Amino acid sequence: MKSWTLIPFYLWKNTCRRWLEYPVSPFSKILIPTLLGFLAISVLTLFAEIERELREQLASNSVYMVAVSEFVPKNNAPTILQRTYEEELLWTGRYGMEVIKQVRQPLLSVVMDGDRDIPLLAFTSSLSDFEQTEDPALPPAVSLLSDDPVYQGQSVDVALVNKRTLAKVKPVPEWVRMGLAMETAAVIPVEMIGNQLNEGFINHMIADLESIGDVESFVKNVTAYYRAENRQVKVISALPILENLERINGIQNIVRTMIVLGCGIILALTLGSIAWLEYRQDSYLLALLKSFGTPSVILLFHMFLENLLLVLTGMAIVVAVWAPVYRMAGSQLQSIGLNATSMPPIPSSDIAIIVLSGLVGVVFAMVPVAIGLRKPPGLILQ
Repeated sequence: MKSWTLIPFYLWKNTCRRWLEYPVSPFSKILIPTLLGFLAISVLTLFAEIERELREQLASNSVYMVAVSEFVPKNNAPTILQRTYEEELLWTGRYGMEVIKQVRQPLLSVVMDGDRDIPLLAFTSSLSDFEQTEDPALPPAVSLLSDDPVYQGQSVDVALVNKRTLAKVKPVPEWVRMGLAMETAAVIPVEMIGNQLNEGFINHMIADLESIGDVESFVKNVTAYYRAENRQVKVISALPILENLERINGIQNIVRTMIVLGCGIILALTLGSIAWLEYRQDSYLLALLKSFGTPSVILLFHMFLENLLLVLTGMAIVVAVWAPVYRMAGSQLQSIGLNATSMPPIPSSDIAIIVLSGLVGVVFAMVPVAIGLRKPPGLILQ
């Protein structure tokens, strides 16, 4: 038992002596995983930052918005108009009133400023975006959607079906601007314009979703529904772009894995070369210990722990200094159009992959040493 205690102590004493005599060896074993770790974590962080920035830009540009339009001619208008009321309840019940917005656009326009035609949108009471008046006792009226600061807070004179009325100006909702591509529009309850809708109209449905999966599911459901109804609708969405982005994201994951794997291979080859040189330097001592009865497994395990300690030290340096280095590089990231966050967005899975690649590199570095330890000690000592 005493000999088993003394052997590890002697091996670590010999290791410390060798480190003091040849400091380049432990320094290189720490420096190599540190540099490779910085390379891997820089690429992974840059990928994560680009993905985060891209998703934020997509969300701000309403790329998850889907517009469904159906032109309804006069001969089908009364029937389809009634169906649209039922379908509005159907889609809002499934996805929620905060997601689904539905309006009807009659085949006429509102005249503003004497000769300016603007589109007219008719809405039902289920659409709360166009509150008419603060007093429910007052009759509904026409409202004007415009972001022009000249008209804000005012009422403007408009002409609708040869009748003049005052329209209160309100800001344009985002879904009208982005989904319907309208900067200015007049809105009115369907009850006030039912006869004109029976002359033909365009039915608009806007869905403001939150993810690629939601967009894909909604487009699939809407397409299947109207195909079953034998009705022609126009579905406008960024689904092809989103699918391409998902494909690019999959390629990015492969590239990230290859980068980390490449760093692990480089680490394994470098550590293996250094470990083999150290083994050749200490081969006489190791052969002498084997001749005294020390198992080769003990010697191999000691060299494994030695390399593992140095590699983990290098990776610990990466984790410790990465945050301040990332903050220092924030200005450079902003110069290429990225809004660098205060803390590096490093997923825990990426850190686990980097550490795992280091462990695998240390294991493979022991392969030449294990082969060398199989050599009979007598051949070395003679």
